[in-house]
Amino acid sequence: MEQNTRMCTGCGRQIPVEYNVCPHCGRPQNAPQYGPAPGPQPYGQPYAPPQESLGALKYILYLVSFFSIIIGFIMFLVWNNDPNPEKRHVGKNCLLLALAGIVLSVLCSVVFFFAGLAFM
Repeated sequence: MEQNTRMCTGCGRQIPVEYNVCPHCGRPQNAPQYGPAPGPQPYGQPYAPPQESLGALKYILYLVSFFSIIIGFIMFLVWNNDPNPEKRHVGKNCLLLALAGIVLSVLCSVVFFFAGLAFM
């Protein structure tokens, strides 16, 4: 390194001592340094608010959906279009459990009906 040159604080190239601005990268040489210049910010990524967890509430909703079929359908309709993926998943599970409750009710009704006929 020559006596009349110094290293640029921005790009690290050799520049003359009397230069206050690097001719290569344009960084001021006598200004306080705060770290590297920020790069371009990504565009097109929507803001996603923090997702709250449903915790034990989802299991309670599963039980209620199975035993009270209308609640399962309501939970599906309310949470099917929610931006939170966990709520959408719980809504679909509530619908499936409500349908399972309907199927089980019909099967039990058929079995009890034919069992009643057998004892007549």
